[in-house]
Amino acid sequence: MSADATRWAWALLCVGLWLSLWLLPWRQRQRQRQRIRPTRGSDAPPLLVAFASQSGEGAQWAERTARLLAAQGRAVRLLPLDRVQAAELDRAGEVLLIASTTGAGDAPDNAAGFETRLMRTPHAWPQLRYGLLARGDRSYAHFCAFGQRLDAWLRASGATPAFERMEVDGDDRLMLNRWLREAARLAGAEDPAPSAPDAPEAVDAGEEAAPAALSAPQPWRLLQRQVLNAGSPGAPVHHLVLQPLETGVQWQAGDVARLHLPAQNGEPAAWREYSLASLPREDPESPDSRAEFLLREVRRPDGSRGRGSGWLCHALPLGGTVQLQLRRNPGFHAPEPEVPLVLIGNGTGLAGLVAHIQQREHASKAGRRVGPIWLLHGERSRAFDTHWRAKLQTWRAQGLLHRLDQAFSRDADAHARYVQDLIAPAAQRLHHWVADGAALYVCGQRQGMAQGVDDALAQVLGREALDALQAAGRYRRDLY
Repeated sequence: MSADATRWAWALLCVGLWLSLWLLPWRQRQRQRQRIRPTRGSDAPPLLVAFASQSGEGAQWAERTARLLAAQGRAVRLLPLDRVQAAELDRAGEVLLIASTTGAGDAPDNAAGFETRLMRTPHAWPQLRYGLLARGDRSYAHFCAFGQRLDAWLRASGATPAFERMEVDGDDRLMLNRWLREAARLAGAEDPAPSAPDAPEAVDAGEEAAPAALSAPQPWRLLQRQVLNAGSPGAPVHHLVLQPLETGVQWQAGDVARLHLPAQNGEPAAWREYSLASLPREDPESPDSRAEFLLREVRRPDGSRGRGSGWLCHALPLGGTVQLQLRRNPGFHAPEPEVPLVLIGNGTGLAGLVAHIQQREHASKAGRRVGPIWLLHGERSRAFDTHWRAKLQTWRAQGLLHRLDQAFSRDADAHARYVQDLIAPAAQRLHHWVADGAALYVCGQRQGMAQGVDDALAQVLGREALDALQAAGRYRRDLY
């Protein structure tokens, strides 16, 4: 072989070695990309991730689950539980469910229809494997009750749990990561664990994190407390005003305050939630921000005061401090300011409704176009229980509150009625508001009022139409 041929041979060999050394990691990278690319072309149906969430925290956990699985190559369908049909579970091989519990062991609003429609009797789903995360709050009775009912119904339907039901108290990050690992295994992911098991941020790397559902506890001072309905045939209603001892607190209409009750009389410390009836000052550093509340005194069967109202309305001294957390409640956040708003509630549920009117007032002062507001409210007595009458009349005079209808259940005359009794006589007007795009927001007692209002709205609008409004986010409730 000539010298030139030898040089050419060595050159070709070097090029070949270089190409092989470059191609090997390139092909490995391509295989890795192929593993994490969602399998849109696969014949396998998307994995259903369904959630039942009242405050929005369960929905956030479901969204993080879906993102993780999609990033690891699994096609995913994310739905609120109310939108899940029996036919989808007939076809499904696996399903992941995140189920919060609200009220006295009730299903959240976006799952109540599912429970009524499907969970009355077992089905036949022997092919179905599922994972279930039940969310709740141990400070309340019936911890994770809806999740437990959902689990029992799935088992009775022949479905097989891929792992034992997880129950989580509040926003437990370690449990979230455990859930994500189990969910990934059920989905068949090759690398089921996040890169940093104790760092949930690793799941959503490169994306903006959702705002925290709960603020850190902060000390607040009791500035004012007064009874608004002295002489009422019902229990006393107190107006409380709290001031933060730290600046920078922020919340919006629909959010909730968690107040810490110290251990007393043999009862352990606990948290109680109350609707916020005010908004923070526009300047977050203002020392003049206030949180306002309406609290009705509760009496136990033995005559003793209820735990929360007893301490906050009597034992906590003026000037005393209480630890407070702000909880985001996106399920009751306001629509856009221009959307007509029908506010319905009873008793101290007025607090959560007034916050929405105040938020519209702020939007109007900022130059935004605001839609009309119609308030329907029920209480005990016209003579004693017209809370914040001057405030409501001012908003009426300003044109911010377009219409105000009130019902009083304890008045000894022909007009004694509940708030749900206001709906049928206003059927035509309500149809017009809904046709104009109005959103319906209900705040108050779950027992009695909430079901009565729901039934009255269904009778006037039709059950299917009301369900459609709920699915579209135009029928929202904050109940206690």
